[in-house]
Amino acid sequence: MRGVYTAEIEIASVSAAKTLLLLEAPADGVLEILSANVTNMNNDSNEQLEAGLFEVTTKGTPAGTSVTPTKHEPGDQASSATATGDLTAEPSAYDTKAIDRQGFSNLAGYRYDPIPEERPVVKPGGLVGLRLLAAPATAAKMTAQIVYRQIG
Repeated sequence: MRGVYTAEIEIASVSAAKTLLLLEAPADGVLEILSANVTNMNNDSNEQLEAGLFEVTTKGTPAGTSVTPTKHEPGDQASSATATGDLTAEPSAYDTKAIDRQGFSNLAGYRYDPIPEERPVVKPGGLVGLRLLAAPATAAKMTAQIVYRQIG
């Protein structure tokens, strides 16, 4: 499908609740979130964790690892959205009401797959964060991924 991209990061060691992946829409377009997931790559002890997708209400000065989104169609241009993973400095504020929030078994992973009528749209210049809300008991290698359609 044209205009679809994946922002993904693998984080070697997650031991605290934090934003795993932050996505910022371009100033002249919107992003339609198609899916999001968090996967535990190496910890085989089952535990209950919590994750969610949240809108950022105040950006502040978040910092982390720059992520280059991958396009799904070879003819598409590079995404003009900005993605940052493994945040070391969080945005100033998130909306208290999540777009999606789930408790999950770390062995099964977190998965958000909204039906078309429920897909959230990130406004021009808006941000969403995929957040781990509960610290794992043992540091784990994790992947975080957001698949989105860029419109405009």
